[in-house]
Amino acid sequence: MSYNQERLFFWQLIGVGVFNIADYIITLDFLKKGFHECNPLMAAIIGSYGFPLVKLILIPLVLLALWQKKELIGKSIARLFWLPFLIYFYLMGYYGVLMISFS
Repeated sequence: MSYNQERLFFWQLIGVGVFNIADYIITLDFLKKGFHECNPLMAAIIGSYGFPLVKLILIPLVLLALWQKKELIGKSIARLFWLPFLIYFYLMGYYGVLMISFS
């Protein structure tokens, strides 16, 4: 992985981490407002200790492990990391629209 690719991968991981924490906070706020979690995997653990454990500990640890193993991952898999980044990016936009619509 070249320096530029490594740097891009680093910022993608940081972005996903920040979006993940924002998603956790916003999800809790929306749940208080009467919304429901649409992700069936997350819906199953909301209200339990598993939700903050997954969102605030497990996912950041996975991101850290990906960074530490970046040389083993290679360029092709690192390029695929745009997918979760873009999904979270669009999810944040969707949250923004909901916030504006229901405020």
